Order: sequence, then C-alpha cells, then structure tokens
Amino acid sequence: MKTTATTIEVLTRPASLDHAGGADFVAAAELSNLVERVLWGNDDHYYSPQARYESSQPNDYEERVMFVARDGVVVVGKAVIDIPLIDNLGTCYVFVAVHPDYRRQGIGARLYRALEDHAREIGRTIIMAWTDEPAGFDASPANVMVPATGAGAFPRHCATTALALRNGFQLAQIDRCSVLLLDRSLPRADALARTAQKTAGQDYELVHWRDRCPEDLVEQYALLRQTMSTDVPMGDLDWEEEVWDAARIREGEDRLLRSGGHSLVRAVRHCPTGLLAGHTILEYQPEKPEVVSQDDTLVLRNHRGHRLGMWLKAANLLSVPSVWPEAQRVYTWNAEENAHMLAVNVELGFVPAGYTAAWQKKG
Repeated sequence: MKTTATTIEVLTRPASLDHAGGADFVAAAELSNLVERVLWGNDDHYYSPQARYESSQPNDYEERVMFVARDGVVVVGKAVIDIPLIDNLGTCYVFVAVHPDYRRQGIGARLYRALEDHAREIGRTIIMAWTDEPAGFDASPANVMVPATGAGAFPRHCATTALALRNGFQLAQIDRCSVLLLDRSLPRADALARTAQKTAGQDYELVHWRDRCPEDLVEQYALLRQTMSTDVPMGDLDWEEEVWDAARIREGEDRLLRSGGHSLVRAVRHCPTGLLAGHTILEYQPEKPEVVSQDDTLVLRNHRGHRLGMWLKAANLLSVPSVWPEAQRVYTWNAEENAHMLAVNVELGFVPAGYTAAWQKKG
C-alpha cells in the first residue's frame, strides 16, 4: 500500500485521445481495466481506452461526468456518474475504482462524496451502483447479505460492500454472472434450438441482423428495447421505463461501431401479425477476441410459453463461430429472481462465474 496525499478533480472529456487530456483519459481507462483484472483474474472484462472514450460521448439520452484521484500527476482512482436525460430523471448511476496500491486510505470514500455532491447539485435523489464479486466466496449466512427479494447473496465483508453500506446504500438486487464455453455447448444448443423451433410452431419465424437493425424493423425493435427496461425483474430498484425510439437505437449502434465493437441481434416475428415478439443481443469487441457478451433477451408477455427465448438464444449462439470465429466464451448477467431465464441459461450450458450486487440510495 502506498501512502500519499491525493487530490480529487473533474476529468474533462478530451476532444480525442490524441488531444490535451487524452493521456489522463487513457490512464483512467487502464485503471478500470487493472481493477477488473485484479478482481476476476483475467482480461475478459477489458475495454480499450477508445471503447471507453466512445461510451462516454455525450448524447441526447445520457450524460457522463468523471472525477479522478491523483497522486501528483498519476491517476490512482476514478469515479463516474451517468445521468439519464429523457427518463429516470430523478436517478443517476455511479461507479468508483481505486488502484490496488492506494486502497484503505479513504480515496474511494472521497471519490464517492464528489459523485454524491454532483448528484445533489443536479437534483438527482436516487443513486444506483453495481459491484462485482467472483463466484466461490463463503456463502454461509453470517458472511453474506441477502436482498429483500430473498434471491441471491453477496459477500458482507468485502471492500465494495463496506463502501456502499458506509455511504447509506441498501442492497436492492443480486445478478448472477454466468459464462458459457462455446466448444462444449454448441452441440447442445443445436439440439435445443431444433426442439424449441418445433414447440414454437409455424406462427413464428426468426430474423437476424449484424450491427444495424433494418429500417423496416427499427421502430418495433425500439419498442422491444423499451419494454426490456422494466419487464425483467428489478428487485427493489426504483427503475422507470426507459424511452426508446429509432434515433436511440441508431445512436447505440453507431457508438458501438465507433468503439470497434459489433453486435449480432436475433428477433422472433409473429407471422400472423408481422410484429416482433422478442429479441436477443450478442456483442463483441475484437480487442478481446475470445469473449462475447450476451445482453438483452426478451419475449413479450403475450408470446411466452412457446420456448421462444430458448430458440432465440440457442440460434444466436450457433451463429457465433461463423461471425466471430475466435470467440470461445460468452458472458451474461441475470437477476437471481429471474428463475425462468436462469433455467434457460443452465440448460444451454452457462455456469456461475460471479455475482453483481445492485445498490440503491434514496433521498
């Protein structure tokens, strides 16, 4: 542990990573990657400085403000506040990271106070945060916290829990982080996709696209994304429905492409009406070629009970080798109370890799 006097300041987003301030932004990005590497023991959750830079670009839907802690000129901590601009207008989302060599000096607490002060200044009264812990921790009752839902558990005595509790947060939900090994699971996925397709019957068909939704489907896809924002279990999080339209879809697609990333989306269409009834999303960053991220999966309520979720996920996984041939692992996150989707994942071959605590502070 290094003992030092640190300063906290706003890190202004540079015009580019090659302009003034770019080196500090890169240092903050690599600090996040270091913290993830130390936590997980690998670089599966790595994002390049360019990808992080693109995700921080202001847009019509969300604003980001970043603070850094410095030891002289060296960035040793960072804090981020994301501020929704068209929905959830009383809410903000925060993140704090401190270099392992500079922990237990109160830097994380000071960074968090900077975030909370900013939230108060802009009138946000609900603060949400998420923290991770790899699987394998001692889950005996004395060593874990359980949310009000009763689903899942998170270590009581780890540093992130201590920081959250000291600052007045409540544990709102637990997500399970799961990983699937493609070489072991694709034969199973093929059989599951065929069975699910038979169950779905002739009233449904799959459509898919890479990177950009077709124009004739984008409004329907936006409705699915909007529904997804509140249709999945949210625990005790005070999450309002997000506002999605074609423009928001295009902004997200363009941002991912600017970062160097790609997406593979598969949707299911209800043939009698011609309307989309569900979707699933895979994302990929070539800088970590072995890793794929499984994002949203949704089936609209009126179309459940036909194995559409399994069909969507299995079919999309089966496409991965031809689209991203170096991919070996797929990660996904699901609420621990989402028993149905967790069962689908387990059937496909996903196994627990870790857990994410969702924290909330109100007032």
